[in-house]
Amino acid sequence: MTKISYSGLKYGKSDVEIKILVDIQNDWLEITHTKEVSQVMNKTTGEYIIVNRNTLKLEIV
Repeated sequence: MTKISYSGLKYGKSDVEIKILVDIQNDWLEITHTKEVSQVMNKTTGEYIIVNRNTLKLEIV
């Protein structure tokens, strides 16, 4: 399985980092951006994170 971890600073908080893990072979993923925020949603599980746009990071695990 190939998994991707998205992380970033929680929107509205400058010191709280949040993460979401997505299995790219089995999960349906949606990423949206606005001027201020990025949202990553695992549509299979319903989990999502909303982070400050410039802090979104991607890591393959």
